[in-house]
Amino acid sequence: MKAARPGGSGLALLVQTEREEASMWRRFAASREGGLRASLFDRYRRYARHLANRHARRQRLDRDRQLDLEQFAYRGLLEAIDRFDPANGSSFTGFATARIRGSMLDGMAQLDEYSARQRFQRRLERERLASLGGARADGRSALDALADMVAELALGLMLDAEERRDPGGLIGSPDSGFDCLAWRETSVLLQRRVAELPEPEQTVIRQHYQNDLLFSQIATMLGLSKGRISQLHSSALEKLRKSMRPIR
Repeated sequence: MKAARPGGSGLALLVQTEREEASMWRRFAASREGGLRASLFDRYRRYARHLANRHARRQRLDRDRQLDLEQFAYRGLLEAIDRFDPANGSSFTGFATARIRGSMLDGMAQLDEYSARQRFQRRLERERLASLGGARADGRSALDALADMVAELALGLMLDAEERRDPGGLIGSPDSGFDCLAWRETSVLLQRRVAELPEPEQTVIRQHYQNDLLFSQIATMLGLSKGRISQLHSSALEKLRKSMRPIR
Protein backbone atom coordinates (compact mmCIF):
# COMPACT_ATOMS: atom_id res chain seq x y z
CA MET A 1 0.00 0.00 0.00
CA LYS A 2 1.32 3.40 -0.99
CA ALA A 3 1.88 5.94 1.71
CA ALA A 4 -0.47 8.90 1.63
CA ARG A 5 0.98 12.01 0.09
CA PRO A 6 1.60 14.93 2.39
CA GLY A 7 -1.42 17.18 2.39
CA GLY A 8 -3.81 14.45 1.26
CA SER A 9 -5.43 13.72 -2.07
CA GLY A 10 -7.36 16.18 -4.21
CA LEU A 11 -10.61 14.71 -2.89
CA ALA A 12 -9.46 15.16 0.71
CA LEU A 13 -8.58 18.78 0.02
CA LEU A 14 -11.98 19.33 -1.54
CA VAL A 15 -13.72 17.85 1.50
CA GLN A 16 -11.58 20.00 3.79
CA THR A 17 -12.51 23.13 1.80
CA GLU A 18 -16.21 22.25 2.00
CA ARG A 19 -15.93 21.75 5.75
CA GLU A 20 -14.20 25.09 6.19
CA GLU A 21 -16.90 26.80 4.14
CA ALA A 22 -19.69 25.09 6.10
CA SER A 23 -18.04 26.17 9.34
CA MET A 24 -17.82 29.76 8.09
CA TRP A 25 -21.52 29.78 7.21
CA ARG A 26 -22.49 28.37 10.61
CA ARG A 27 -20.45 31.00 12.42
CA PHE A 28 -21.88 33.80 10.30
CA ALA A 29 -25.46 32.57 10.78
CA ALA A 30 -24.91 32.65 14.55
CA SER A 31 -23.03 35.94 14.82
CA ARG A 32 -23.73 38.02 11.66
CA GLU A 33 -20.21 39.31 12.21
CA GLY A 34 -18.99 41.84 9.63
CA GLY A 35 -15.59 40.24 9.14
CA LEU A 36 -17.19 36.92 8.24
CA ARG A 37 -19.56 38.66 5.83
CA ALA A 38 -16.55 40.27 4.15
CA SER A 39 -14.78 36.89 3.93
CA LEU A 40 -17.85 35.29 2.36
CA PHE A 41 -18.13 38.19 -0.09
CA ASP A 42 -14.49 37.76 -1.11
CA ARG A 43 -15.04 34.03 -1.49
CA TYR A 44 -17.88 34.47 -3.98
CA ARG A 45 -16.99 37.80 -5.57
CA ARG A 46 -15.46 36.20 -8.65
CA TYR A 47 -18.58 34.12 -9.17
CA ALA A 48 -20.77 37.25 -9.09
CA ARG A 49 -18.38 38.99 -11.47
CA HIS A 50 -18.46 35.95 -13.77
CA LEU A 51 -22.25 36.15 -13.96
CA ALA A 52 -22.06 39.87 -14.74
CA ASN A 53 -19.42 39.43 -17.45
CA ARG A 54 -21.32 36.56 -19.05
CA HIS A 55 -24.51 38.61 -19.16
CA ALA A 56 -22.58 41.57 -20.60
CA ARG A 57 -21.15 39.40 -23.40
CA ARG A 58 -24.57 37.99 -24.26
CA GLN A 59 -26.08 41.46 -24.40
CA ARG A 60 -22.99 42.92 -26.15
CA LEU A 61 -22.75 45.69 -23.59
CA ASP A 62 -19.94 48.22 -23.62
CA ARG A 63 -17.32 48.42 -20.88
CA ASP A 64 -19.18 51.04 -18.84
CA ARG A 65 -22.36 49.00 -18.76
CA GLN A 66 -20.34 45.90 -17.87
CA LEU A 67 -18.94 47.74 -14.86
CA ASP A 68 -22.46 48.77 -13.89
CA LEU A 69 -23.51 45.12 -14.08
CA GLU A 70 -20.67 44.11 -11.78
CA GLN A 71 -21.88 46.60 -9.17
CA PHE A 72 -25.43 45.27 -9.38
CA ALA A 73 -24.07 41.73 -9.10
CA TYR A 74 -22.13 42.63 -5.96
CA ARG A 75 -25.27 44.18 -4.48
CA GLY A 76 -27.17 40.96 -5.16
CA LEU A 77 -24.34 38.91 -3.66
CA LEU A 78 -24.43 40.89 -0.41
CA GLU A 79 -28.20 40.44 -0.22
CA ALA A 80 -27.86 36.71 -0.85
CA ILE A 81 -25.23 36.34 1.88
CA ASP A 82 -27.57 37.92 4.41
CA ARG A 83 -30.60 35.86 3.34
CA PHE A 84 -28.98 32.44 2.91
CA ASP A 85 -29.83 29.79 5.49
CA PRO A 86 -27.08 27.12 5.60
CA ALA A 87 -29.41 24.82 7.53
CA ASN A 88 -31.66 24.21 4.52
CA GLY A 89 -29.03 22.02 2.86
CA SER A 90 -28.91 23.83 -0.49
CA SER A 91 -25.73 25.21 -2.04
CA PHE A 92 -25.06 28.90 -1.71
CA THR A 93 -24.22 29.38 -5.40
CA GLY A 94 -27.57 27.91 -6.38
CA PHE A 95 -29.32 30.18 -3.90
CA ALA A 96 -27.34 33.28 -4.86
CA THR A 97 -27.49 32.95 -8.65
CA ALA A 98 -31.14 33.95 -8.94
CA ARG A 99 -30.67 36.91 -6.60
CA ILE A 100 -27.55 38.12 -8.38
CA ARG A 101 -29.28 37.90 -11.76
CA GLY A 102 -32.37 39.63 -10.37
CA SER A 103 -30.24 42.43 -8.95
CA MET A 104 -28.54 42.89 -12.32
CA LEU A 105 -31.83 42.98 -14.22
CA ASP A 106 -33.42 45.39 -11.75
CA GLY A 107 -30.36 47.63 -11.82
CA MET A 108 -30.11 47.71 -15.60
CA ALA A 109 -33.82 48.49 -15.87
CA GLN A 110 -33.22 51.62 -13.79
CA LEU A 111 -30.44 52.94 -16.03
CA ASP A 112 -31.22 55.61 -18.59
CA GLU A 113 -29.53 56.09 -21.98
CA TYR A 114 -26.88 58.33 -20.45
CA SER A 115 -23.81 57.18 -18.60
CA ALA A 116 -24.89 55.81 -15.25
CA ARG A 117 -21.27 54.86 -14.74
CA GLN A 118 -20.26 58.51 -14.66
CA ARG A 119 -22.88 59.24 -12.03
CA PHE A 120 -21.66 56.28 -9.99
CA GLN A 121 -18.05 57.45 -10.30
CA ARG A 122 -19.00 60.93 -9.18
CA ARG A 123 -20.75 59.42 -6.18
CA LEU A 124 -17.60 57.50 -5.29
CA GLU A 125 -15.54 60.66 -5.60
CA ARG A 126 -17.95 62.63 -3.41
CA GLU A 127 -17.76 59.96 -0.72
CA ARG A 128 -13.97 60.01 -0.80
CA LEU A 129 -13.82 63.79 -0.58
CA ALA A 130 -16.39 63.91 2.21
CA SER A 131 -14.42 61.38 4.26
CA LEU A 132 -11.29 63.55 3.99
CA GLY A 133 -13.04 66.87 4.54
CA GLY A 134 -13.95 66.49 8.19
CA ALA A 135 -12.88 69.08 10.75
CA ARG A 136 -9.29 68.76 11.89
CA ALA A 137 -8.60 69.86 15.45
CA ASP A 138 -4.81 69.71 15.37
CA GLY A 139 -4.24 73.44 15.00
CA ARG A 140 -2.78 73.31 11.49
CA SER A 141 -3.52 75.97 8.91
CA ALA A 142 -6.13 75.45 6.22
CA LEU A 143 -3.30 75.31 3.63
CA ASP A 144 -1.54 72.51 5.52
CA ALA A 145 -4.79 70.59 5.82
CA LEU A 146 -5.42 71.02 2.09
CA ALA A 147 -1.91 69.78 1.27
CA ASP A 148 -2.49 66.67 3.37
CA MET A 149 -5.85 66.11 1.70
CA VAL A 150 -4.23 66.30 -1.75
CA ALA A 151 -1.59 63.76 -0.67
CA GLU A 152 -4.29 61.41 0.62
CA LEU A 153 -6.34 61.77 -2.56
CA ALA A 154 -3.21 61.04 -4.61
CA LEU A 155 -2.73 57.81 -2.68
CA GLY A 156 -6.36 56.94 -3.31
CA LEU A 157 -5.96 57.55 -7.04
CA MET A 158 -2.87 55.35 -7.16
CA LEU A 159 -4.69 52.56 -5.33
CA ASP A 160 -7.58 52.94 -7.75
CA ALA A 161 -5.28 52.87 -10.77
CA GLU A 162 -3.40 49.81 -9.56
CA GLU A 163 -6.62 47.88 -8.99
CA ARG A 164 -7.81 48.75 -12.53
CA ARG A 165 -4.62 47.93 -14.37
CA ASP A 166 -5.28 48.38 -18.07
CA PRO A 167 -3.25 46.31 -20.58
CA GLY A 168 -2.88 49.53 -22.54
CA GLY A 169 -1.26 51.32 -19.63
CA LEU A 170 -2.23 53.17 -16.48
CA ILE A 171 -4.08 56.43 -16.85
CA GLY A 172 -1.80 59.17 -15.71
CA SER A 173 1.20 56.86 -15.29
CA PRO A 174 4.63 58.22 -16.24
CA ASP A 175 6.00 57.79 -19.74
CA SER A 176 9.74 57.52 -19.14
CA GLY A 177 11.41 54.29 -18.08
CA PHE A 178 12.82 55.87 -14.95
CA ASP A 179 9.51 57.36 -13.89
CA CYS A 180 7.72 54.08 -14.63
CA LEU A 181 10.18 52.26 -12.39
CA ALA A 182 9.64 54.82 -9.64
CA TRP A 183 5.87 54.46 -10.05
CA ARG A 184 6.10 50.68 -9.80
CA GLU A 185 8.34 50.77 -6.74
CA THR A 186 6.01 53.25 -5.07
CA SER A 187 3.03 51.10 -5.97
CA VAL A 188 4.60 47.96 -4.52
CA LEU A 189 5.39 49.79 -1.29
CA LEU A 190 1.87 51.20 -1.17
CA GLN A 191 0.34 47.73 -1.52
CA ARG A 192 2.60 46.54 1.29
CA ARG A 193 1.47 49.40 3.51
CA VAL A 194 -2.17 48.56 2.76
CA ALA A 195 -1.53 44.97 3.89
CA GLU A 196 -0.18 46.37 7.17
CA LEU A 197 -3.33 48.37 7.94
CA PRO A 198 -5.41 47.12 10.87
CA GLU A 199 -8.85 45.68 10.31
CA PRO A 200 -11.39 46.92 9.40
CA GLU A 201 -9.47 49.78 7.71
CA GLN A 202 -7.79 47.31 5.36
CA THR A 203 -11.15 45.85 4.37
CA VAL A 204 -12.57 49.32 3.67
CA ILE A 205 -9.64 50.27 1.44
CA ARG A 206 -9.63 46.98 -0.48
CA GLN A 207 -13.38 46.77 -0.99
CA HIS A 208 -13.70 50.45 -1.95
CA TYR A 209 -10.79 50.62 -4.40
CA GLN A 210 -10.63 47.02 -5.62
CA ASN A 211 -14.35 46.25 -5.91
CA ASP A 212 -15.78 49.78 -6.24
CA LEU A 213 -18.13 49.20 -3.32
CA LEU A 214 -19.84 52.31 -2.02
CA PHE A 215 -19.45 53.21 1.64
CA SER A 216 -23.07 52.21 2.18
CA GLN A 217 -22.37 48.73 0.76
CA ILE A 218 -19.25 48.30 2.89
CA ALA A 219 -21.29 49.45 5.89
CA THR A 220 -23.79 46.69 5.18
CA MET A 221 -20.97 44.19 4.78
CA LEU A 222 -19.28 45.06 8.07
CA GLY A 223 -22.40 45.86 10.05
CA LEU A 224 -21.28 49.45 10.67
CA SER A 225 -22.76 52.85 9.89
CA LYS A 226 -21.90 54.66 6.65
CA GLY A 227 -20.40 57.47 8.73
CA ARG A 228 -18.09 55.01 10.47
CA ILE A 229 -16.93 53.64 7.11
CA SER A 230 -16.15 57.20 6.03
CA GLN A 231 -14.07 57.69 9.18
CA LEU A 232 -12.20 54.42 8.61
CA HIS A 233 -11.48 55.42 4.99
CA SER A 234 -10.08 58.78 6.08
CA SER A 235 -8.03 57.22 8.88
CA ALA A 236 -6.59 54.56 6.57
CA LEU A 237 -5.51 57.08 3.93
CA GLU A 238 -3.93 59.28 6.58
CA LYS A 239 -1.93 56.32 7.90
CA LEU A 240 -0.86 55.46 4.37
CA ARG A 241 0.19 59.06 3.74
CA LYS A 242 2.34 59.10 6.87
CA SER A 243 3.87 55.69 6.18
CA MET A 244 4.72 56.66 2.59
CA ARG A 245 6.23 60.02 3.54
CA PRO A 246 9.90 58.82 3.66
CA ILE A 247 9.86 57.95 -0.05
CA ARG A 248 8.67 61.37 -1.21
